[in-house]
Amino acid sequence: MRRLFILLALLVPPAALAQPAAPLAETTLHLGESAEVTRAPDEIVAVLRAEARAGSAAAAQEAVNRAIAAALDRARAVPGVRAATGGYWTNRVEESRAWQASQQITLRGADGAALLDLVGGLQQQGMAVSQLHWQLTRETARAAREEASRLALDALRRRADAVAAQLGLQVAGLREVRIDAPDRAPRPTPMAMSAMRAAAAPPPAAVAEDIVVSATVEAVVVLRPR
Repeated sequence: MRRLFILLALLVPPAALAQPAAPLAETTLHLGESAEVTRAPDEIVAVLRAEARAGSAAAAQEAVNRAIAAALDRARAVPGVRAATGGYWTNRVEESRAWQASQQITLRGADGAALLDLVGGLQQQGMAVSQLHWQLTRETARAAREEASRLALDALRRRADAVAAQLGLQVAGLREVRIDAPDRAPRPTPMAMSAMRAAAAPPPAAVAEDIVVSATVEAVVVLRPR
């Protein structure tokens, strides 16, 4: 027996004796899952514009400056309303050879009734509304995206376990995980400028509606034999 063992050892190359066992075969599975959560909007936003025409650029700009300054003063007097100025334009109107100037102001707040009342007052002063909508604050939107991402990832893991069981395999891990959660909900369509002009009118209406926040998770799932 000893001679036979030595003979077999000589016939088998040393490299073959030291070779490790072949790794278990892996199967990769590409999966994607989506999830949605709804949140009540907690911020109302209004974008208004002051416009003026005059025979000179200076006169048109002076009228716009006064209108914006008055609007900012009224906004500061309303608790919880935040105001910011936007783009400023000055151009010549060729058909009348007059100058036209305009500037935007954006108002934000959590109290819809107070902000809408302010917007109505500014409309009566001649300002035009280009946007008026409810939305989520940054903090609320971020928390909603995180929850939607977690729900999508949980759904992907459950689906991966179900597919693995059907194949008689088990989940060994995830590779190349990708989470897509848009930063913002789709912006509303701007309102027509002429539709919101009014010399004397009640405040505009803006009914809040729940906002859907979604997230999509994609991953490469590694499956191995049980």
